[in-house]
Amino acid sequence: MLPHLCNAFDMDAARKEGATPVFLIRHGQTEWNREGRFLGRTDIPLDETGMTQAQKLADRLSTHSVSHVYASPLARALQTATELSRPHGLEPRAVEGIIELDQGDLEGREGRNLAVEFPDFFAAWRQDPTHARIPGGETLADCHARSVRAIHSLLADHSAADTVVVVSHKVAISAIICDVLGLPPRYNMMVEQANTAINLLAWNAGSLSLLRLNDHEHL
Repeated sequence: MLPHLCNAFDMDAARKEGATPVFLIRHGQTEWNREGRFLGRTDIPLDETGMTQAQKLADRLSTHSVSHVYASPLARALQTATELSRPHGLEPRAVEGIIELDQGDLEGREGRNLAVEFPDFFAAWRQDPTHARIPGGETLADCHARSVRAIHSLLADHSAADTVVVVSHKVAISAIICDVLGLPPRYNMMVEQANTAINLLAWNAGSLSLLRLNDHEHL
């Protein structure tokens, strides 16, 4: 889909009262995404579909004046960020704090087998998804705290003159959105995020507001 056929972003609304527009974007598809496998810190690249998605994303955002691009240091996020940065003559800056949830021993496994392979964790997750620690990994609370802290830190010095892009991952992005909406971390999995989905936020006086959620019309 060509950029001019997509529902346009109202950048004036994002800049209202001196706010900084922030495009918070999930990376393109990987092979493990397609296969429904847990994917956290395993550093695998975009697949062919993911690269096509990133190119469509870049086309759509090429009509906006982007000034800064940040990305998780994992390849799938950096590839997506590099593709969308190209029309603007920018290079993405890696930010460790917006890396994906550490899936620990779940990495590469399929969710349908979770109750059999990790019964204790599965039971704990069903009772308290916020604080149930993934074997060898993080809790949702961990991911929520560091992701929110990281995006606030990287936006701290930006003004309404800037347009910022942040490319991250599903769980990390959903954590940030939950925080913006005042939802506790346990609601994370209810916040849908398609590959290369765009969320438009406004940063103003140290806080974020949400203007557009999970927009993937470019696909």
